[in-house]
Amino acid sequence: MFKVVGYEERDKDQVVAFLRKAQANIEPELEVLNRSTLITGAEGVVGMVSYGAYGDVGVIRYFLYDACLSGTDLIVHLFFELYKKAHSEGINCLAIGVNNEEAKQLLGLLGFTTRVKALPKALQESLHEHAQIMTINLDQSL
Repeated sequence: MFKVVGYEERDKDQVVAFLRKAQANIEPELEVLNRSTLITGAEGVVGMVSYGAYGDVGVIRYFLYDACLSGTDLIVHLFFELYKKAHSEGINCLAIGVNNEEAKQLLGLLGFTTRVKALPKALQESLHEHAQIMTINLDQSL
């Protein structure tokens, strides 16, 4: 049985291990981990989404999930919990850099659109230069 939960300090080791399965040498920022929403199961963390805050804009830093979650509504639930958390912390817009069509389609279903809000230059520079920037306005989504 899987469940969607907010990150807590006790989750740190499991979250770091999950991230390192995808990228071995990653050293996640504690601030970003604290802004995570997780999907957990009997084996620990199987999905997560996290963001870094830049004023009222959040930039999604980690969005990963195991193949066992494909085709489930848990990804939708994961993002709606993220939207609520971010909005409660003063975030009005979430942005993400996308570099593959499958992710673009999934994010479109979750309410993201091709960039409609101008992002500060520092934020644009923090996103991969070849990625398409997608955003969601949380004030209109909740």
